[in-house]
Amino acid sequence: MAATPDLPTPHPAPATVPEAPASLFDAARRWAGDPDNRPTVLGVVACLAIFALLFQESLGHFYYAWTTDDNYSHGFLVPLLSLYFASQVYRREGWPAAPEGRSGVWLGGVLLGGALLVHLLTIPLPIPFLGDLALLAGLAGGFTILAGAAALRRFWFVFSFLIFMVPLPIALYSRIASPLQLMASRVASSFMNATGVPVLCEGNRMTLPGGVQMFVAEACSGMRQLTGFLALAAAVAYLTRRPRWYKAVVVLSALPIALFANTTRVVVTGYIMHYVNPAYAEGAYHTLEGILLMSLGLLLLNSVCVLMDLFCVGADGASPTATSTEPEPEAEPDPPAGGRPRSGGWSSRRVAGPLSLRTATEELS
Repeated sequence: MAATPDLPTPHPAPATVPEAPASLFDAARRWAGDPDNRPTVLGVVACLAIFALLFQESLGHFYYAWTTDDNYSHGFLVPLLSLYFASQVYRREGWPAAPEGRSGVWLGGVLLGGALLVHLLTIPLPIPFLGDLALLAGLAGGFTILAGAAALRRFWFVFSFLIFMVPLPIALYSRIASPLQLMASRVASSFMNATGVPVLCEGNRMTLPGGVQMFVAEACSGMRQLTGFLALAAAVAYLTRRPRWYKAVVVLSALPIALFANTTRVVVTGYIMHYVNPAYAEGAYHTLEGILLMSLGLLLLNSVCVLMDLFCVGADGASPTATSTEPEPEAEPDPPAGGRPRSGGWSSRRVAGPLSLRTATEELS
């Protein structure tokens, strides 16, 4: 009888580790597509529908202000930018580990309960501003209940940035804009007088030679520039990996930059009305002038970043007198040839040289 040849013992196939989602939206799509999560997904959708129904007046107030008031025409961009920041946080730090117990129930319940209470108060007291803030607090509270307190700590800036889409009360807006109008008029008239153009300033009305009247309207008070530069400076400060003092200076510099850009716009308008033609200080020309001087403000903000970067030593943004309190991420191994880098991580390599507005986002890519 012939002997049976020894057959090789089969080895089990190595377990395949699922690839981490490349982005926050990919992770959300996978989570929603998991059959085990369908009851939770349906519950989340139902809660969002009820939440939108409760705060429909605030949502309508947002839409009305964004479409009718040029001061808040940027409101449509703010939620999109917040989603972008959320995706960058996910790429940098990933999703926080599942907490033990229900760590976000208390904090989320307080936020959501407080939001609903404020919303009820706005029914007999129609104050849209309070209702809008309650909507943001309710969103943060619902997110905390579902994802945990650790997730709120990680994505706090995403919700905080939404404040830039909330329209200010008319009384508060006028209280801020009126002094800015007077300041822009006085500074512009003083500068023009010093440069040989006699100007009589009476409140927000400037009288040029020849009886030409120039009014600094509320729309030219600088509130738009102030809101825009504050939002931009906050985004740059959040995206950059620099010490906290660096970020604070970037945010605080938005105020003088916005005021300088707006005052420069008033001065340039006065020169155009005096030396060229008053017709070129209105309509599309005036809008183009505002865009150009907005670019001047961006250049100044970029210059502030570059100037402060001179105080930082090395490419890691540390300074001899101030160091960042943020934990240092672990370095990623180099990807294999022809492969893609591990997603969901944060590269420890940093951009050398001045930060600028461009490299602030390059550090995240």
